Amino acid sequence: MLAMLKGLVDAAGSSPSLSEARTVAIALVAFSAFLKVDEVASLCCCDVQFYPGHMVIKILSSKTDQLHQGDEFVVRSRSATCPVTRHEQYFSLAAINPDNTEQLFRGIVHTRNGEKLRELGSLSYTRIRELLQAKLQSLGYDPALFGTHSFRAGGPTLAANQVVQDQMFKRHGQWRSETAKDGYVKDSMEARLEVSKKLGL
Repeated sequence: MLAMLKGLVDAAGSSPSLSEARTVAIALVAFSAFLKVDEVASLCCCDVQFYPGHMVIKILSSKTDQLHQGDEFVVRSRSATCPVTRHEQYFSLAAINPDNTEQLFRGIVHTRNGEKLRELGSLSYTRIRELLQAKLQSLGYDPALFGTHSFRAGGPTLAANQVVQDQMFKRHGQWRSETAKDGYVKDSMEARLEVSKKLGL
């Protein structure tokens, strides 16, 4: 999953079009905040707040919010795939007012002066999925392998295999129980081999 995200970012380059910046921002926020596609589609501009070195994403309504706290996700990174940098880039290219209550990810119109974000409306769950699948296919990935929970499962899987503290891990993913969390996590081969290594045989 991480290689795929890096591929998306590399393909967009350092000076992406608005369309490319939007696709990258969607993929990175879904992955880093453990969000499903419908949760990404429901984000408003004012739900994202930027701070030095991180951003806060407010999820006001989510079926997976088992803690019922409208959790906020703090996302940090300094790499080329930094969700903060890529979202700032998207906000800049789309001329988004961070206080705007409109949907964050909207359709794009093509004008004589280039691409422009539509003033109203939002991308549907289906359209976001289509955009991501089309981009992944152009990068040589099988779009059939991408489902609605792919990014929500991809982020937790990487975090679990990097041994993120369990309490923070569950809070970030809005899971109250181990069972709910474990349903999204796929252990790496290295992590699974670690079990037999610990036996000391």
